Amino acid sequence: MYDNFGFEKRNNEVVGYDFPCEDPKYVMCIIHGIGECAGRYQRMADKLGARGIAVMSMDLRGHGISKGVRGDAAPRKEVLADVDALIEYAMEKYPGLPVILYGHSMGGNIGLDYRARGGHNDIPVKYIISAPWIELVNSVDGAKFGFLKFIGKFVPKKQISSSCPEEDLGNPEFVRPYVDNPLVHDKITFRCAIEGLEIGKALAEGTNEDNHKADGKPFLLMHGDADKICSIKGTRKVAARFADKPWFTFIEWPGYYHEIHNGGPNATGEEVIKKIGDFILED
Repeated sequence: MYDNFGFEKRNNEVVGYDFPCEDPKYVMCIIHGIGECAGRYQRMADKLGARGIAVMSMDLRGHGISKGVRGDAAPRKEVLADVDALIEYAMEKYPGLPVILYGHSMGGNIGLDYRARGGHNDIPVKYIISAPWIELVNSVDGAKFGFLKFIGKFVPKKQISSSCPEEDLGNPEFVRPYVDNPLVHDKITFRCAIEGLEIGKALAEGTNEDNHKADGKPFLLMHGDADKICSIKGTRKVAARFADKPWFTFIEWPGYYHEIHNGGPNATGEEVIKKIGDFILED
């Protein structure tokens, strides 16, 4: 089970999670997806912990037990600063251990953004991104995006639905409880949605801000080809830009849904979690 801790570095706007691990060799910082909470990664933390990989995380602002309007993981500059603090806490808790940064879904969008321009993006020794929000299966573009931006100017914290049917996430045995989890919600604010869409587009096109401090660091990008929420097409665009780099690995998981660590209708996600551990532990 995990221990919660406050983020005094960030005026306690967010709440941290420390998943205990005996004799760790690495510490992995997790950035979760829209609507969920860090506690949903207990299974992954247990399996990685058994291999000497400690896990720390946080509920993004507007999520779980953190403060803020539900679904308002924004503005992005504040979220990136929250990630800075998470990395600092990991280094303080586990001094001298190599830090890994892992992001899933919206957390994948944030993780890719952080890899490019985060304040401490030179500290993680490896990056792992899972099913990132680059493009959505139900796309928001053209007139729809223009309308979203227009309304967002006036009511940036107004909530809209970000509903993700739990049957579309992964193997029900490992996804549940989802809709019945009191720390899970189906909201996203206008400004969070707009930032996610704009940054996803920039990441796909390679026009995002990049300080290049994370260049050359081992980078694992993964996506399930049966994802019904975040389109694998967007992830393939990002992968194409790194395809010739010896430090980059892209894996498509056939038949896996959005939460690849929770598998799909005929998979448990065990192979994904094992791959995460293997990638971290390999020289």
